[in-house]
Amino acid sequence: MSKMSCYIYINKFNLDNIARGQKKAAETQFGRDTLNAALNCVYQLDLANMDIGVHDHGKPYFINRGDIHFNISHSGGYAAAAVCDYPVGVDIQIIKGVSDRVIEKICSDKERQFVESFPDRDRAFMRLWSLKESYIKAIGLGMTYSMKNVNFSLNGCDVQTGRFSNKEGFYTLRDYGKYILAACVLI
Repeated sequence: MSKMSCYIYINKFNLDNIARGQKKAAETQFGRDTLNAALNCVYQLDLANMDIGVHDHGKPYFINRGDIHFNISHSGGYAAAAVCDYPVGVDIQIIKGVSDRVIEKICSDKERQFVESFPDRDRAFMRLWSLKESYIKAIGLGMTYSMKNVNFSLNGCDVQTGRFSNKEGFYTLRDYGKYILAACVLI
């Protein structure tokens, strides 16, 4: 395998002065700005010069640069963008309370045991949620693919390698206080 270029860029933005009805559009723009910064840093490209298409399940791609994969996420004042030579998914989440019903719906039995054994249950769940979402975004199926079909075993390491549903790849997980960042790359 040749050398891989993969970069995750995180950007903090302030939504305080943005009207309530405009916050979603502002988050989207901040995500695009973050993607532009990542593209410029890794590939010396400008998003304004890139043609973006959308696959069947909603995953965006560069029409004129099929060799560059990307993904964007935003949550509560942060945006994350990943650019890579391989399919990639990224997710950033603010940690918030989670119900037993959601844990049951999303997690395998082993994952539920992990969540319940962790001192901060909400943090443990959001770690799994972010990993699952980043994987589903990497494979390009979005929320049409059940999160329960994706299982992770966390052992405290920041970067893991292994198989994802018959695909080779790796993932990274970072904990930033109130936020969790996860990315999955398929190779």
